[in-house]
Amino acid sequence: MSFAGKALAVRSWPQDLSAAVQDLRSDQAVTVIGVASPVTTDRTLARALVRDAVARTLEAALDQPAGSVKLVSRLGQAVAVEALHGGHGLSLSHAPGWSIAAIGRGACVGVDLMRIEDGIEGDPDWVRLAHDYLGPQVTAALQATAPAECAVAFAKAWTRLEACLKCLGLALTEWSPALEKQLTACKVVTLDLSDAYSGSLAIVR
Repeated sequence: MSFAGKALAVRSWPQDLSAAVQDLRSDQAVTVIGVASPVTTDRTLARALVRDAVARTLEAALDQPAGSVKLVSRLGQAVAVEALHGGHGLSLSHAPGWSIAAIGRGACVGVDLMRIEDGIEGDPDWVRLAHDYLGPQVTAALQATAPAECAVAFAKAWTRLEACLKCLGLALTEWSPALEKQLTACKVVTLDLSDAYSGSLAIVR
């Protein structure tokens, strides 16, 4: 599997179903699907929409009848594909107006999505967050970024971190050299999204 350093396309559901299926069946063996959702912090409908899209995509990729693929959700655990259709890693992420799901054939995946907020450079909290969770090198690079580009740069760094944590099944914890070393196990790819969002995909095979 190779992404040749390019941003990975997000397949809009349901119009890009055939492309998502092709992704999963190809050597790439991973797809990211995107579902339009309400512009609200209430994720009830968004969760239902993206989970249905995942199930329908897997049914098409596996040549299974409608309603045959189920997702399981246990308290304190990430949503997963039921054992009957195992071998597929799954990760979900939500932001107001858009939800995404990464599906990996024979791979652990983690995906994260963030709506880019303007004016982050004027909020001192972002520096604290970066220092505590992204580490000194990333924080220094962000502080050296032009103010107009700061929000985008922060979102890219944050979604990269969250995607890796999800991929490895780790909780969000403060940065440490040991954590940084763990995260290097992931291959990380930027997602091709509109200017309003930033997203990353992490993969471990």
